[in-house]
This record gives sequence, structure tokens and C-alpha cells, in this order.
Amino acid sequence: MGAQRISKVDHHLDQALAANHSEKLNKQSGKDFVSVLKGENRESCTLNMANGLELDEESKKLKNGKNEIIYKYNMQYEGIFKQPVPKGNVQTTIWRIFPSVCASFTSIPFGLMLGWPSPNYPTLTQPHSPIPITMDQSAMVAGFLMLGISFGTMVSTKCIGPGPKYGIIFGCIFILLGWIIMWQAQDVYYLLGSRFLLGMAHGYATGQVKTYIAEMTKGELTIQLTKQLYFYGLFGYVVAYVIGPFIDFRLFSLVSIVLSMFILFMVIFLPSTPRELIRARKLLHARTLLRFLNPDTDSESELYTVIHKMSHKEEQDGFTDILRDNNLKINFIKLTILVIYMQYCGAPPTMVYTQIMFTKSEVPHPEFMALGYAVLFFISALIGTFVSPIYNKKVVLLLSSYSILILYVCAILVIYFKINETYFSYTSVIIMYLFIAVHTIGLGSIPITLINDWFPHSYRVFVMKYFIILFSLLALTITKIFQVLITQFPLYVPFLLFSGVIVFAIIFISIFIPYDIKANSSISCKAPEMDKFP
Repeated sequence: MGAQRISKVDHHLDQALAANHSEKLNKQSGKDFVSVLKGENRESCTLNMANGLELDEESKKLKNGKNEIIYKYNMQYEGIFKQPVPKGNVQTTIWRIFPSVCASFTSIPFGLMLGWPSPNYPTLTQPHSPIPITMDQSAMVAGFLMLGISFGTMVSTKCIGPGPKYGIIFGCIFILLGWIIMWQAQDVYYLLGSRFLLGMAHGYATGQVKTYIAEMTKGELTIQLTKQLYFYGLFGYVVAYVIGPFIDFRLFSLVSIVLSMFILFMVIFLPSTPRELIRARKLLHARTLLRFLNPDTDSESELYTVIHKMSHKEEQDGFTDILRDNNLKINFIKLTILVIYMQYCGAPPTMVYTQIMFTKSEVPHPEFMALGYAVLFFISALIGTFVSPIYNKKVVLLLSSYSILILYVCAILVIYFKINETYFSYTSVIIMYLFIAVHTIGLGSIPITLINDWFPHSYRVFVMKYFIILFSLLALTITKIFQVLITQFPLYVPFLLFSGVIVFAIIFISIFIPYDIKANSSISCKAPEMDKFP
């Protein structure tokens, strides 16, 4: 296969893609179609595929010292992909959804670790516990999970091997190791290491799962499956509240180990994505998979669309690019302040110390009340994700914030005047249930949706990573502040702090968040949709 200039060959590929027609592609028979991908230095090799399709892989040294791998696809015969396209059926639906759902299961062991403190802290903070920890240490143990997520998120878009499947497997292995360390814990340092390792593995694996979903699906299905990824973690969180009060510390870890091993075994057998198959030089396998995933389109066109997208990667903008644009810079500052208010109004620590909080409030059966709190949080998260963004976002934020302020005032009065002990034992439970519902539906869900409204497509990967890291670190710090306050002062004191924060949040939202958010956004251009031909 003769060497050609890359620009000339790319011209042939662009012509074929623009045609979006199999006859036009067949006229290009005998031309070399080139896709340039960065990768490791590898020896040149040629692989002759069936039906006359040839793939040649070459490694080229760049001036900056890096290597790039050039894949050349040579069509020797016409009509290589002239096979009937299957109609949509149950098998197509399974190939579209089932692998992505299985990959999303990796969030369940993380959810178990997220919910682990509330049912276990009442035992572990006692002198006779298997691993005695102090209340001061409890906040640090809880926070190390968030710290791990921050580190894992930083590298969550870096693939291991040909694609995201191997990154998911890598993440699952370390999630399993995290639970094994917890199972064998002898002191608080084991707990810290376990939660940090698992949080870091989850932060990395989540980015890989999102990439896997994006490569296996497209359009609205990708959006919905990515949204649902969040709820597999919440499902594990609720399960932790269900089983935690009724089994001991070691058995809880052992159950989580078994579940993590099952999920690891399952993701090992996930099918490779089309891009992974292309990088592995299995073009006919990639074309076959694309026929199942997209039965209503021409698999030949789909294959070259994927090749084109791989060779024309969109450049991602970062922090310095945001600073150059005044509108983006203002939106970035507003998003940062909103996330601070979102976390510092008190939701994260109430999810860590749920059972202890209800115990201090003299509530009967605090373990069952804590379970109700977790279930209500799960339901509210569903509403906040799928329903709240439909309505005016400023109105939702204001209604949520005003409701939180009113409920905090009620909580302070109930605790200060000991209403639970004097009149009705479940008064504080009702207030806190309402709090977690209105917070999660509004202030806890809307800020993340503003990323798509305020930032162009090329900025969103960076801004989403920033959001997750800031979200995690703020959860860590407010949890520590809450722990110090409930240890040193009466229970109503932290709610006084949260009330002050929410007052400032109401003022900020009223002044700086516009009613018509999209009309005031700085999105002047959007990256082209690569799922369709130009």
C-alpha cells in the first residue's frame, strides 16, 4: 500500500463522509483512508482483513518527541459492507442498553461506602467497638472518601489500553481492594486508606463508564443512561441504611466484597466499544457491532463516521480559556458560589451523621428514621434530576432556599424548646424529612444543570471535573465543621450556621441568577454534532 500525504488522504475521507452514500464510498475504492491517533510507539504492521479490507498501522515520531500511530484502511474491493442492515429488535435494544447498565453497576459498591458511616458510627464511636474511633476521627474518615473522589476525577478521562472497558475493570479492581482493606481493618488508618482508595477508584471509574456509555449509545439514550449512573450509587447508599443497623462491621464489609467481586466479574465480559475494536484493528467486528447498535443506518457510513471522529478530536478548553472570556469567567464564579451554598447549607453532614443526629434529638428508633431519610433522599434525587430542570431554574432555586430557611428555623425551635420530648417525638424527623426533600429537589440538583446552560460544549469536561472536585472537597469540610459543632455545642448550633448560609444564598440567587438563564448565557457557538454527517 503506497504512502500518501495525510492531508490528501483525509480529503478522500472527508469526501466520502460528506457523501453519506455507499455508492460514493465504493467509488473511492482503492484509496487509503487515514485516521491519526496518538498512542504508544509500536512497530509497523499490516493486517489483512476478510472481504478485502486492509489495515496498516504505522508509528511516526513527531518533532516534540511524542509518537503518533497512523491507521490506514485500504478497500481492495467494492461493496465490502454490502450486507443487509438488520431491523430494530429486542437484540438491538439489549446491545444498546444492557452493557451500559452493567457498566453502571460499578457505582453500587461506592454507594455502600457512601452510606457506611451512618449505620456504623453509633457502634464504632463506642469504647467497646471492634475499631474504636473518636468523633473527631469520624469526620476525617467520612471525608477521605470525598478526597479520593477528587483525585480520581482528575484523571477520569485517561483511558487504560484501547478504551474505557479496561479503565472500568481497573476501577473495579481497586474498589474491591478498598472493601478488602475495610474488612481487615485493625485501626483508624485502615479505614482512612480504604475509603480514600475506594473513592479514588470510583472517581476514575465513573469517568470511564461515561465514556463507555457515550461510545455504545448516542443521542437522548446517552443522556438518560448517564443520568441514571448517579442512581446506582444512590441505590447502594440506601442498601447501606437497610442492612447496616442489623449486621456487624465485618459482615457489612464482607457483603460488599462479594458484591464487588460479582460486578468485577461482570464488567470483564462487557463487549468492547466500536472505537476499541477499531483501535484493535478489528474493523469487521466494529462494523458488525455498529449494525446492531444502529440498525436503521448504513453500517458503512457509521464505521467511517467513528473513524472520522477519532481522527478529528474536539479540543477541550480549560481554566485559562475561561479567564480570557468575561462572560464565561462570570458564569464560572457564579457556579462556584452556588456550589458553596449548595454544600454549606448542611445536607452532606446530615447524610453522614443521620442516625447520630436523630439519636441526639431523642427520636425513637433512630435507625429506622435514618432509613426513611435515605429513601426520601433517593426519591427526591430522581425528582431533582428528571423533573426540576423542566421548570424555571431561578424560581426552583428560590423556592428551595426559602423552604430550607423556614425548616431550619423550625428545627432550631424544636431542638431548643425540646418539642420532641414534651409534645411529639417525631417533630424533628418531619422537619428533617422535608429539608432533605426540598434541598435535593432544588438547591441540591439545579447547579449541575447550569453547566450545559452557561458553558459551550468544549468547556464542559473541565467544568464538570471542577464541579465534582469542588463538591467533594466542600462536603469534606462542612462535615468536619458539623462534627465539631455537635460535639462542642448543643445540636441547634450547627443549624444556626446553616441558616445564615442559606440567607446569603437567597440574596445571591435573587440578584445574580437570571430568570431566563439560557438567554443570558455566553454560549455563542457549540461544537458540531459528530453523530451526524456535515
